[in-house]
Amino acid sequence: MTSLKPLLFVSILTLFLTALSSVSFAEEENSSAPIEELRPAKQGLPVIPSVENTPAKKQKKESRYFGTDKDPRIDAGIFHVAFAAGGNFYVEPKLDATTKAPIGEYFNDFGFQGGVFFDYDYSEMTENIPLMLRGFVGYKYILNSVHVFDVEGMARRMWRFSENSSFGVGVGVSTAAWYRSLTANSPYEETIFLPSIVIETGFEFNPFMVELKWLVNRLGNDTSINGLEFMFGVRL
Repeated sequence: MTSLKPLLFVSILTLFLTALSSVSFAEEENSSAPIEELRPAKQGLPVIPSVENTPAKKQKKESRYFGTDKDPRIDAGIFHVAFAAGGNFYVEPKLDATTKAPIGEYFNDFGFQGGVFFDYDYSEMTENIPLMLRGFVGYKYILNSVHVFDVEGMARRMWRFSENSSFGVGVGVSTAAWYRSLTANSPYEETIFLPSIVIETGFEFNPFMVELKWLVNRLGNDTSINGLEFMFGVRL
């Protein structure tokens, strides 16, 4: 019995130490944080957007302008070309065949003419400037014996009624070469240059035009040379 006491004491001591070590290990396991929790938290870094290497757009090259004003010019109106023909009535004094002095009588006869008109019409523009510049180049047969090659220029005051209709009154000058052929009414042959004053009026009904004008070379007693012309044309 006495020999069993040391063995019993050792057994009890062993159990006590075993139980004590188990309790201390459990407390250590519960008190220690996981490794993941002990690691310092990673701070979130801002997301940097990726930059694509896109080619830069080429800027449109501006056209160079060396003037001082880019506004459109208004010094040339709307351009028109018209072909026209018509009749005329001219008066010219009769001259003595030898002295070429007036004898107090007149030639007067009907004739015809045709030619081309060139118009710069400012009244058709948005600015509505009441002006037209008109030129004429043509041929006339007058007084039953005279061939006339004529160049005219005039300025017209315009009144516009609609987009396609207008009325104008103009004044200008004419430079013409008169070739007088030898006929029963003309006892001599000659070529002369006669400038004239032109007074004109007319309508435009696109694409048509009508013109009436009076050409005056000179006015005087037994020396007047003048004529009336009527023309009808088509604008292109």
